[in-house]
Amino acid sequence: MAKPAYPRIICLSNVFDQHYHDLRGEKIARCLSAPKRQGLFQCLQAASGREVVLLSSPPRASERRVGKWLPPMETKFSIHRQFFCANWDAPKLRVPLSWIFYARHVLRHVRSGDLVVIDNYEFIYVFAAWFLKLFRRVAFILDYEDGKHLIERSWGRILSGLAEAAGRPLLSGALLAHPALGKRLPASLPTLLVPGFVPEQIPQGLRPPATEARFLYSGTLDHPRGVDLLLESLPFLPEKGWHLLIAGQGALAEQVARFTQDPRWRGRVEHQYPSSAEVFNQWLSSSCVGLNCQRASDPVSGVTFPSKVFTYLSAGLVVISSKASEVETICGQACLYYHEETPSSLAAAMREIITDFAAACRKLDRSAVTEHYSAMATTARLRKFLRSVGLPE
Repeated sequence: MAKPAYPRIICLSNVFDQHYHDLRGEKIARCLSAPKRQGLFQCLQAASGREVVLLSSPPRASERRVGKWLPPMETKFSIHRQFFCANWDAPKLRVPLSWIFYARHVLRHVRSGDLVVIDNYEFIYVFAAWFLKLFRRVAFILDYEDGKHLIERSWGRILSGLAEAAGRPLLSGALLAHPALGKRLPASLPTLLVPGFVPEQIPQGLRPPATEARFLYSGTLDHPRGVDLLLESLPFLPEKGWHLLIAGQGALAEQVARFTQDPRWRGRVEHQYPSSAEVFNQWLSSSCVGLNCQRASDPVSGVTFPSKVFTYLSAGLVVISSKASEVETICGQACLYYHEETPSSLAAAMREIITDFAAACRKLDRSAVTEHYSAMATTARLRKFLRSVGLPE
């Protein structure tokens, strides 16, 4: 076997796609950030000319409650090689054991000269990075996908706070999913805004509904993402001409399920959980409108960007969005927006689609998003960013 070429870009990340899900052989929660990371890693590889390799720790099983030894595993994430470390997946032991197994795993795979990308301020990655720094000459950049640890109130916030304090001195640069995250970093640190990706040519879907406007909400079902607001908007919609698919799990899943059984909404509101990427893509292709209802009033909107917006755009859907997380600043006229955080305001935007789909589409202009966040445009911006952090061409 040919010896791998060095140096490379090593991504410390637990992201995974269907390849790993199939190999794992048991139910694990779907990784919602996979589409965005696929685009990022491909652009990093194109911008640097280096191979991108992922080093990961196995995610927790969704349903199994007894301990199980998970052996090391090699798989693929999109086109990239991915190596999962071993771990004992058992309650109370899985997390602390993963720090040790993962640090050894990272040291075994990383070589001096590699560029290491840390996925958020997660303790497991920062612990491994400091361990690695003792034995390898590498540079670190932060993929700052979200700052949820800044608003959490659990013990995880303590660990993430320690990781942020310990990880910041390691960094040569940072990739930001949300502009506000840059305020947490030294002003002299090179940064680049990478909230998501769209194709070079966004599909000219903008599919007019044949008999009814089919709306899709995909993501976490909770209050910060505005799922309760979405449910409360339904009485303001016409009796006919629409269908809503809510895909995902979360704290409000039972409330969503009750709505689907309510005689008023039966047949018009559907709740599903995407069992695979193929199923999710089928839902995208059968929908004409994607919904992002994230609440601007919730602290999560100051530290995350809803990646679903770019997923919808990439599939050619019309996007109705709140203005939370600076979506309008980033996407401009590529989306339709509702201006007040009320059920009636959201319903008004949905009614506009239901009553005159063509007129609503004429308000859209996606050219700015394509010019800035396509793979080609992002690769060019990444090339300049990598030079600024000292990566040789």
